[in-house]
This record gives sequence, C-alpha cells and structure tokens, in this order.
Amino acid sequence: MQFKRKEKGKKLKTGLITIFCFLVIVPVVWMLFVKFEGEKPTIEIDRLPTMVSARFEILGKVYDYKSGLKKIRVSLSRSGKETVLLDKIYDSPGWFQKGSALSDPINIPVNVSKNEFPDGKATLTFVVRDYSWRDWWNGNKTTIEKEIVFDTQPPQLTVLSSQHNVSQGGSGLVIYRLSEPCPKNGIMVGDEFFPGHAGYFPDKNIYLAFFAVPIDHTADKDLYATAVDPAGNSARSGFYHYLKKKMFRKDVLKISDTFLNAKLPEFQNIQGVDTAQSPVEQFVFINSELREQNNQTIFANGTKTENQLYWNGPFGRLPNSAPKANFADYRDYEYNGTIISNAVHMGIDLASTQHVEVPAANNGKIVFADYVGIYGNLVCIDHGFGLMSIYGHLNQITVQPGDLVSKNDIIGFSGTSGMAGGDHLHFGLFIDHVFVNPIEWWDASWIANNITKKIESVKAMAGN
Repeated sequence: MQFKRKEKGKKLKTGLITIFCFLVIVPVVWMLFVKFEGEKPTIEIDRLPTMVSARFEILGKVYDYKSGLKKIRVSLSRSGKETVLLDKIYDSPGWFQKGSALSDPINIPVNVSKNEFPDGKATLTFVVRDYSWRDWWNGNKTTIEKEIVFDTQPPQLTVLSSQHNVSQGGSGLVIYRLSEPCPKNGIMVGDEFFPGHAGYFPDKNIYLAFFAVPIDHTADKDLYATAVDPAGNSARSGFYHYLKKKMFRKDVLKISDTFLNAKLPEFQNIQGVDTAQSPVEQFVFINSELREQNNQTIFANGTKTENQLYWNGPFGRLPNSAPKANFADYRDYEYNGTIISNAVHMGIDLASTQHVEVPAANNGKIVFADYVGIYGNLVCIDHGFGLMSIYGHLNQITVQPGDLVSKNDIIGFSGTSGMAGGDHLHFGLFIDHVFVNPIEWWDASWIANNITKKIESVKAMAGN
C-alpha cells in the first residue's frame, strides 16, 4: 500500500514538472530563440552615386523576415548639422507577434538647398531596427553610412570648332572642351545622340564628336553639344551651323517570281521567316522587319569604336566600278503591278566584274566579319571615333575581327549574298548608329574643309 502511494506521488511530481516545463520553460525557450532572435535587418541601396547634385533620389529596400521591421531613419549630415530625410515607424499587431511590415521599398526624393549643404562631402546614414526583444526591447539594429559628395556646379562646355556646314544625310564634326570629365557628352541632332571622344588631343579635356545628320532632319530641330557630369549636372551649347537640304532619288524595283525563287531559299533558316507564307509575304517581312534587325546588328558595332583616328585622306571606292544605286534612294517594290513594300537604300551599290577584289576604303580595324541577312556576307571596319564603313553582299570574306587593315588592303570579293539581284558591292558608312552619305568621304575637298581644317585649327589654338 505504501509502495503504491509512493509510486502515485512520483507520477504526480512528474506531471507537475511536465506542466511546469510546458508553461514556463517552453515559453522561455520560445522567447530566447524567437523573440530574442539576433538577426539584424537588411538594408539594400540601389543606384546611389558617390557624387550627387542638389536633387537626387535614394532607391532600395529594407527587410526583416524574422521579427519584422520596427523603424527606419535616414539622415544627411555634414559638420555636425543633420537633416532627417525619412523617419518611419512600422506597426506591430501585438506584443508577441512579428511587425506588420516584413519588407518595405525605399524611395526618397532629395532636394536640398546650397545653404543647407554646400558643395563638398556629406554622410548619408541609414538606421533600421526590428521587433526583436534584444537590446532591452529596442530590437536588432543595422546602421549603414555612405559618404557622398555634393556637386551642384554644371560643367563648362566650350565649342572650339567653327563653320559647321552640314547636309541632310551628311556628316559633321564638332570639337569642344569640358571643364571636367563627364560620363555622357556629345552632340544632339534632333533626338539622336552622338557621343564625343577624348584621346586625339594631348589635352584630355578636348573632345572630338563626329555626328550624322539624318536624311529627314530639318532646320527647326535642335543641334547642340551637351555634357552631363557624374553628379547629374548638365550643360549644353549651341553652335553655328548651316543645314543644306538634299533631294533624294525615288525608284521602283520590280520583283519577279524568278528573283523570289532564287533568293528566298537563302533566308529560310533565319528566325522570323515563315516558309509557310507565300513568297511575297516572306519578301515583305525580309525587306522590312529583317532589314531593321540587320541594321541594328550593324549599328551594334558602333560601340566598338576606338579613340584613334585610323583613317587618312579621302576614302576609296571600288576600282573600275559603276554606281547602280545611290545613297538614300527611296524604293518602292512592285510585284505584278502592285506596290508590296518600300525601303530606303542607305548605301551606294557599286558593280564591276564578277567576284572582284574588294579593298578597304581607308585604314582601320576590322570589328565585324559575318553574315547579316539582307546584306549577306558583310565586313565592318572601325576608322576611329565612331566612324565605320561596311561592305555587303560579299562572295567571300578574307579578314577577321581584330585585323588592322590599310587603305586598299583586300578584305573580300564581291558577290550576290543576301538580297542582291546581281554581283555588286553595297558600300556604306555610318557614325555611331546612323548611316551617312559616302560621297562626302570620297571628296578630298569636303574632308579638308569640314574635318581636317577644324582639327588643325584646334591644334593651333590649344598649342599642340
């Protein structure tokens, strides 16, 4: 009997201990591991430059997935003076629950006066706390400090070249000086931007900017030099220029079934060409959408240009050749008496004998040598500072990217690859991303008056 009582007392004691553990120890352990968790909130800041103007934007996000966000404070300080940019407290649904916000985007527009923060260094401070019970219920704390430099002064841009006479579809050159390095600088022609390049002159603050004038550019559209410094301050300067209007030829090309049957098989493996469509429908796609894709492939080479003036003197043309199509010819394509498509021919077609040697028009560096849709086998040469030449419809390519070539070096042989109806060379020039009229660059007088004399004049002015 006494043994049974002792056994019953042990069970009771065990039960009480179990209840005590469940009611006291488990919550304590839960608080230690959950409410006293020690993982700090995370702060991620995006796209914050080291140099800023009076107006800039702070983007990013904060998050804490364990206890939730409690508060965030963002401030800007310099020489003991502080300006609070953001002071935000997040709600919590209850003492034993996470904060309502586990993450939150940061989007703070900053606009300070020069009196508050004159040019110079300042400190941007981010402080975030969560709803952990650590640090005497203040929560885990994350602090990030970033040093920024206020620069509210726009760069000075001075155009050094003069007499900028340009034509629709033509080329131009502006030379200018900047007071400081600017990651973006160049020439705006309407909506088109042409980057400037340092490196030609010993003075690294003097830039060359070759630019193209689109064939549809008109006198009422802007033409100016522009620069944006690392802080985002901008400057622009107009310059004297005269725009000469040009009349471009219109032509009608008749498309026959014989032509379509001969050329379309070459394009059947190109993405986007639907062989289930009629030959006419395939041609329309190739002549419009594929043409645009091919042009973008060519223009992508503009970013490969080097800050070196490779070329010297007038550009050469295919020897003993006759022009078969002009620059900027507007073409209507007619099939069985109906206009089915149209395009602008942005180069000059030159024909000689079949599979004739094709020489480089001037000194340069091969940046592309491959097949490009309607242009067939094509070579692209960088002549420096954004000026490029292309050679299309080649039967064979004899160079490869990286090769340095001199004027008249053979780069391939003419042919009928691409959308070519007969053996010829499609010769083109472009500046950065816009085709220009090659005739100007074949003209020694044009080059002297519009390019060389400007460079020599600035050299003399700069004492180089």
